[in-house]
Amino acid sequence: MKFLTTTALFSLFWCVNAFAAHHEETPFPWKYSLSIEAETQEMNGLLADSKQFADSGVLQKRGASMSVYQINAGGYEGANVLTEFYYPDAASLPSPNVMVSSQAHLDAFGDNQRAGDFVRSTIYKNIHGVIKGDAADVRVFMGASIKALTPDYVDRVKSLLAANSDGSLAYGINEVIAGGHNGETHVVWWGYASQTAMLLDLENTEEQFQEAQKSLAGTREILRTVVNTSLLTTLPN
Repeated sequence: MKFLTTTALFSLFWCVNAFAAHHEETPFPWKYSLSIEAETQEMNGLLADSKQFADSGVLQKRGASMSVYQINAGGYEGANVLTEFYYPDAASLPSPNVMVSSQAHLDAFGDNQRAGDFVRSTIYKNIHGVIKGDAADVRVFMGASIKALTPDYVDRVKSLLAANSDGSLAYGINEVIAGGHNGETHVVWWGYASQTAMLLDLENTEEQFQEAQKSLAGTREILRTVVNTSLLTTLPN
């Protein structure tokens, strides 16, 4: 398995679909994800260990991939790094014996002090996702951890995202399968080329944002907002 920048990941995932600006939506290449937040004092060491794990090929055998992100703001309990594993289907998740049968997993996640202190882990299902324009440009992600309070929350958010996400390059909704820190049921996220692009979009859509907040009143509780920047990512050869 090759270790690449996130821009390369998006390019290779979607170039086969000939993505262009007029293509508004495409199925995501992953169905499930495992999201792990940690606090590490050795970011460079963690990245080196992640590369070694990726190069072992254990993810490639299952058609899975991974990304490592720096948490710029909003990490739970001091977390500063986010590692996510992406699975195209249920069959590609690891076996129950992986932590005793795979040396690569033991080296990376067993007694590795550079991995930092785990803060939370959550398994998500991707239930809605859109990439617009050149997907290779997406590097910064802003997310909102949500506790849904009404059964129609997801449908209402889908409509609002479609109507009010012109300034982002990507957006989506993940549903919690297991984990759900502090009662989280969903994550709503947006992707941008940079933090500058993200903040400019927020400035330009302040009025729409306030209207959306009003329309969703009583349907959910916002548990936190978070900003992540992709550092490294993998995908199968």
